[in-house]
Amino acid sequence: MSAASGVRPTKGYLMETKTRIQVVERGTEFLKLKRDQLAKQLTESLDVLRGRRILLLKNLQEAYSALTAAYLSLGPTEVKSQVRAIRKPLTLEVLPRSVMGVVYPSVRVKDKPEIAAELDITLAHAAEEVYEIIEELIHLAEFEERVERIAQELGTTNRKVNALENFVIPDMKAIIKFIEDKLDEESMEELVRTKLIGGAKASRR
Repeated sequence: MSAASGVRPTKGYLMETKTRIQVVERGTEFLKLKRDQLAKQLTESLDVLRGRRILLLKNLQEAYSALTAAYLSLGPTEVKSQVRAIRKPLTLEVLPRSVMGVVYPSVRVKDKPEIAAELDITLAHAAEEVYEIIEELIHLAEFEERVERIAQELGTTNRKVNALENFVIPDMKAIIKFIEDKLDEESMEELVRTKLIGGAKASRR
């Protein structure tokens, strides 16, 4: 079906459509800017995410080595006994953050675990390494969610731009051309009619 089907070919509707297409074109330009910024944010976030994954693997290896050293030094029974000295659990706070209108959860450590008694030096070192792993996992999860939500918004924005550029704006331009052609046709018919009437009156004299 033609975009101009059922359109009223009037000057008023022509002006209304021209005003609307200007608004739509400005909106499309804004969405294209948003799309470009989202693509930039996605690229930067992916780079950070890759860096954090590399750091996590390194920290995991160090934590495993530290825990192995503690078990070899103290033995499993003593390690379990000293671990019971950890009283206060880790608590987190989740807050919303936004980038280019995309909201994602930001996680921060509110309270760190508290140790009621002094740990053996090897176990204390292992505990520090494990805590670093936990912090890195928190940041990694935050960035993964950030990347996923930015990617979703980028896809949505790109689909909107494509729809506006490939369907909405061309249809509106087709409507404008249809109305202008109709108005030109009517104007020409009126001019011919006027000349015919003027010629008929002149021939009677």
